[in-house]
Amino acid sequence: MATLEQIIDEARSLSPAEKRKLRQVLDLELEQLKQQECPQLTHSDDGDDQTRQRRLDWLKAHREEFGGQYVALDSDRLIAVGPSYPVAREKAQAVGKPNAFVTYLPKPDEIGEMGGWM
Repeated sequence: MATLEQIIDEARSLSPAEKRKLRQVLDLELEQLKQQECPQLTHSDDGDDQTRQRRLDWLKAHREEFGGQYVALDSDRLIAVGPSYPVAREKAQAVGKPNAFVTYLPKPDEIGEMGGWM
């Protein structure tokens, strides 16, 4: 089993795109742990179908403007933007919206990747 230092050394050799992907995976895992510890603070109430549709419409309409960042929405209203999930979540909480919907908004030309360690 690899030590933390070995993992860090391996991570240093990754390309910038791979490092971003690793950061996203780790941010997501940390957020899941946080949800297990404090579910009332991080639970996102998706509401009804109309709310979800308005949110999706907002994401599509603002992809050019906010692509490549994490956005926090209250229904279809932008309340925070950040370079990572935790930053956007903290900003939403700071303005009194602990149940904000936070997601990564890809750039219009960004291609999603799936994969694992090789």
